[in-house]
Amino acid sequence: MRMRTKWHDKEREVTVDETANTMAFISWRIAAALVLNLENENFQTDTQKQRLDVIREALAFLVSVTDRLVVNQMTIEERQEFVAKYAIKLSKTFQENCEDLLGRDVDYKKDFIDILNQRLNTYAESSWDEEKDLPGFKYKRDFGDFISEQMGEKDNKWITDQIIEIEVPDMVVNLRKSKFEMVDGHSAAQVS
Repeated sequence: MRMRTKWHDKEREVTVDETANTMAFISWRIAAALVLNLENENFQTDTQKQRLDVIREALAFLVSVTDRLVVNQMTIEERQEFVAKYAIKLSKTFQENCEDLLGRDVDYKKDFIDILNQRLNTYAESSWDEEKDLPGFKYKRDFGDFISEQMGEKDNKWITDQIIEIEVPDMVVNLRKSKFEMVDGHSAAQVS
C-alpha cells in the first residue's frame, strides 16, 4: 500500500493534533485495505455494516499497536493525549462513514468507543514481543478471533490464520513506516 508519510514543511513544528489526525487517516487506509485483502482472498463479507465492523476491529488493533510503539518516545501525558486524539479522530471518521453507508441519526461513535475500550483492555493483557517490538502470538490471535466474529460463515475457521500469518505483518509494516515518519519525526519535522 502506498501512502504519503512525510510532512511538506519539514522545518515547522507539528502539533499532536496533526500527528493524531494523520495517523488516524493512515490507520483508516490500512484497515480498509484489510477488508479488501480478505475479500480478495475470498473470505465472505455480505454487507457494508459487516465491512465497517471489520474496519472497526482493525482500527482498535492499530490504536493498540501504535500505543505500544510510542511508549518509549513520549511521556505518559503526551502518549495519553496522542492516543485520545487519535481515537477521537477515528471515531469521527467511523461515524461519517457509517452515516454515508448505513444511515443517519444514529450515534455510531459510542459503539466505536465502547469496542475500542474493550479491545484495548484485551490487547493490554496480550503478549508483546519485546525483542522484535511487535505483537506476540496471543495479541495477533485475539485480533484474528475478533475479525473472525465479524466475517461471514464461509471459511470462517481460516480467517484467524490469515490474520496472524499474512495480514498483521503487512499492517504492522505500514503502521511502523507511518509512525517512523509521523511520530518519530524522521522527516525532519518536529513533533510538539
